Amino acid sequence: MSWNHYSRLIPIVIGIVLIGGIVGATSIGQGGISQAEIGSDVTVETMVTELYITNTGSIDVWTLRGESLLGRVTWTVTEINAADRPIEGSKKIYAGKIFEQGVSLDDSIVKIKVEVSGTIPEVSEWQYEPEHKVLVMELSQVRLGGTSEVIGTIEVSPYNLESKAARESIDKANVVVSEVDDEEAKQTIENAISAYNAGNFDNAEDLARQSEENALATGDSRERKGLIVRIVGFVIAMALIGGTIVWYRSTRHKSRL
Repeated sequence: MSWNHYSRLIPIVIGIVLIGGIVGATSIGQGGISQAEIGSDVTVETMVTELYITNTGSIDVWTLRGESLLGRVTWTVTEINAADRPIEGSKKIYAGKIFEQGVSLDDSIVKIKVEVSGTIPEVSEWQYEPEHKVLVMELSQVRLGGTSEVIGTIEVSPYNLESKAARESIDKANVVVSEVDDEEAKQTIENAISAYNAGNFDNAEDLARQSEENALATGDSRERKGLIVRIVGFVIAMALIGGTIVWYRSTRHKSRL
């Protein structure tokens, strides 16, 4: 069984990240990490193939289970035959966060197209790292006896305008702070992350900018000090060379007398 992901309509999401392990013969493609604004509507499709192959042998009958944590969820499931055409009358629509549909080799199904539509929900707990994600779609294979294996998972990172601005400021500051060994700047960026996690995005953005400014000031100060040290060293070296020349000439003059 394999899972091939593609998107048909994603109003806000630009790319999709597929996360999950390999289950049996299932393979999961990898896309770019996606973001979606809270309250936006998204629609995502995926194709499940190699329906009757597992790592322990073939399987003729099982149940496809889908789960989503979007709001106002609608599923559209279409069975595809060997001619790569939808089986007549096979299209089914489900409402709710979970659906289940039987899969049988006797029905000549070779692929199943699954589409999920819903709304990106509000975030109750923000997290900078690892970035908070919302489950758009998780598909599982449920076998006779109740054992279940995850086929694949699609997640997106929710944001609002304030959280996005704060994250971008923290990301930018992190790059600068990582290049400068300044404890005060490091502590300020940690405070910015704590503010982000608490949902205080304006404060997080201000602290991130402050951290970046402190790191830049520290870097400039060190560059100036380094330049001064090099200049002083050069002056001292020139003075020593000059003194040596004067001493050498005076010594030669005395020896001639």
